[in-house]
Amino acid sequence: MIKTQKTKTLVTKPNNNSANCIAPNLIYGCFGGCVNTYCYMSRYNGTRVYVNENVDEIFNSVVEWEKTYDKVPDQQDPVYTMVDIACNTDLVLMQKHMPEPLIDYLKRYDDHPQLNSTMATKYPKLLTTDVNSFKKRPRIRVSLMPQVYSTVVEPKMQDIYSRIEDINRLKDLGWEVHINYSPLIFHHHWDELYEELFQEVSAVAGVNKCEVIVLTNHVNQMAKASPEARHLMQYSNEVKNKSGVMRYPLKHKSRLLTEWTELYSKYFPVETIRYIF
Repeated sequence: MIKTQKTKTLVTKPNNNSANCIAPNLIYGCFGGCVNTYCYMSRYNGTRVYVNENVDEIFNSVVEWEKTYDKVPDQQDPVYTMVDIACNTDLVLMQKHMPEPLIDYLKRYDDHPQLNSTMATKYPKLLTTDVNSFKKRPRIRVSLMPQVYSTVVEPKMQDIYSRIEDINRLKDLGWEVHINYSPLIFHHHWDELYEELFQEVSAVAGVNKCEVIVLTNHVNQMAKASPEARHLMQYSNEVKNKSGVMRYPLKHKSRLLTEWTELYSKYFPVETIRYIF
């Protein structure tokens, strides 16, 4: 279901992870293959998609927020204020539903002297927008996980190896490409699977900055996920907050993140990890 509307939620939210802030939703909802497993957006939204057509107001919310923000060099970017423009959707997959062409929306941020855009995608092959003419490189974060996990929790989505192959193509189109190791799944033999993934990334795409976000879970996700997906997500079972979000038990999570980082450092400089949690 797609509903076109004018959003009244015109609030730009501060952020300290993928970006300096999160823009109001241009699209809320997604048709991606992870909607019925780990996608946090679909815990309550399901498969509904809302397209917000008041683009000027959405962008102006970000512009007004930036006037009050004191940008300092940080892990998001040393110069520009980074804006996550697609927190609750995959705009690459959903671009044909956008209220204005993707390149026009990106250009709004490129034309601003301080703002720059960032978004994550699991469908990099669908991104063909050439931004070499831009004044600053917009950032795309390509989401990766071991293929055996992706097959279960991201059914019928672009395969992992072809996502890796797309990294250099996107760089040639003018994009700044980071890797989004998300969600990071810990299950039996996870270390062997991630080592294989790192070997593929190193051989095909070289060294790239990355961000790492560990799987979180929810009873609503487990209720609709396949038995195979529930099996993979079962260890993320410690209740984190009043909304029922679950995480890997803290007594194990810290150790696992240390082990993952040590494995990553065999192939890439540890300084390329922008953040990990």
